[in-house]
Order: sequence, then C-alpha cells, then structure tokens
Amino acid sequence: MDGQSPKETAWLIIGASGHGRSLAAIIRGRGERIAALSDRAFGTVGARPDDPAPDLAAFAGRDGELPDCFGDDGEALDYAARHSLAIAVGIGDNPIRSKIADGILAEPRLAALALPLVARSATVDSTAVLGALSQVCEHAHVGPQARIGDAAVINTSAVVEHDAVVGAGTHIAPGAVLLGAAVTGIQVFLGSGARILPGISVGDFAVLGAGAVATRPLAGMTTYVGVPAQRLVSTKGPAN
Repeated sequence: MDGQSPKETAWLIIGASGHGRSLAAIIRGRGERIAALSDRAFGTVGARPDDPAPDLAAFAGRDGELPDCFGDDGEALDYAARHSLAIAVGIGDNPIRSKIADGILAEPRLAALALPLVARSATVDSTAVLGALSQVCEHAHVGPQARIGDAAVINTSAVVEHDAVVGAGTHIAPGAVLLGAAVTGIQVFLGSGARILPGISVGDFAVLGAGAVATRPLAGMTTYVGVPAQRLVSTKGPAN
C-alpha cells in the first residue's frame, strides 16, 4: 500500500514542536489541510493559545486560517472522532509517541482514523505494508515486501530496503538505512546516517548512534556507536 489518503482528508496533529511542524509540511504538500492541533503549550482546551503564542504559521491553511487548537489530547481526539479527522502523532520521542498511539489504537472509533502518512516525495513499494499512524517523510524510500510497524517514523531521506522490518514505535532518523531483510525490534532509534547491514537484527529499545553501522545482531536496551557498532561504555558502565 502507498499510504496515500483521499485528497480531501483533513488531519489532527498531536504535537506542535519540530516533528509536528514536519508533519504539517507533509500534509500541506499532499494538498490536504490541518483542521486541528493538540499541544499542552496551548493550555486552554478548545481555544487558541494566549500570548505568548507558539508559532502556528506552519499549521495554517493556504488562506492563513489557523486550525482549532487544544491543550488536551483527549479533547482533541474526541473532536477528531466527531469530525472524521485523520490522526497524525507529531512526537519524535519513541516512548511518548508509542504511548499516545497505543491509546488511539485501543479505541475502535479512533483506530479507524489512524492512517499512515506518506510524503508525496517519498517512494513506497506497492508490496510494502505500513502500520497505523506510521510516517514516511520527505524523500524516504520503503522497498518491496518491507513492513513498517504502527507509529514508526521513517524520517527524511531514510531508506528501508526490501524485506526489512521496522518494529512498532521505532524512529529511523534522517539518512539512516536498513538494508535488505534487516530487522528492528520495537521502539528502536537509529541515529542520522546509521546503517543496519543485510539480515542483521537490532533488539527492542536499542539505540544506534549517528553514523554507526550494525554488522552483527545487537541486543536490545543498549546504546551502540561506531563502525562497526560497539556497545557504548561510560564510567558508569553500559548505556541503556
């Protein structure tokens, strides 16, 4: 599937920080609109923020109209359900994004709105499978038979090659690469430019630092750096 929703789709974005603004650009690039925005910075549920206001220009429509703003995700999700808005979670942090996603997917009326979001400049093979709330950002590539888990992020110019598997809640940072049949567990973070070589697996909650290369299977709950990737050791012992 290509993850492209109908042209008239309107969206709720949860989170208005950097990643939320990136999703706003993807949605605008698809010719769609952002109808609602949820972020605790807004403070007042159902109202636009008071001074000093966050910069909302990134979320405005072509006519400059701002989306409805909520300071509470529950209120925003109820609004999305009532207005049939597609939902995107604009949170880069894996545990927070995954927790929000789990709540959405546990409610049938919301799960139906939890579409994958694919940038127009991205390429997704027709045989790839994209999970609910997954994101494939600008110029990213997802190859044949690849599987992307729920709420996973394939960020700008990242590559997930044929038969690779990205676990739920994982974040593949800009320029990172999973080569053929590579596998990540859940909530893994691959730093910018990191690589997992063909057929290599990386365990749940692992972190692969920027530019690191996984040449052998890596255990979960551990941070790895370097080429080839090695367990990061500090004076306090291995980082988890």
